[in-house]
Amino acid sequence: MDIYGYLKKDHRKVANLMEQVVASPTASEREQLFQQIKMELTLHADTEEKTFYQAVLDATRAKSVEEKMEHADHEHDEIREFLDKLSGLSADSSEWLIHFGELKHSVEHHVEEEEGEIFEKAKKYLSDTQAKDLAKAMDALKKQQMKTMPQPEPAM
Repeated sequence: MDIYGYLKKDHRKVANLMEQVVASPTASEREQLFQQIKMELTLHADTEEKTFYQAVLDATRAKSVEEKMEHADHEHDEIREFLDKLSGLSADSSEWLIHFGELKHSVEHHVEEEEGEIFEKAKKYLSDTQAKDLAKAMDALKKQQMKTMPQPEPAM
């Protein structure tokens, strides 16, 4: 699998978890699912920045690509802020639901831009071999970071 397929798999996993939150009838179930989402998004953003984004930046110094990568980094920071906000709220509050909706929108927007614009630019600069190596590197880094992260309870 190359980095593009790997990232899409991550994106779909989080999208599925978010849909489960939206459909969830209880605050405790929403909270469990949110903890999984938080872990997935944190691991994804951290490891993607260190592997995929860095490789794209290393492969080119085109201003337009650098700007896209900075924008994507900014979106990751925005997503982290939403995760922090949600972590401090009760999953049964209307405020939590509003912020979760904003998080969901932010993630969907980021995924759309990344899979469209960033992937297309990256494919111009990264070889097929590099793309496959990046998927392996990102997966290894995620596994390494997971060892130090508290694991969420699985949702019912």
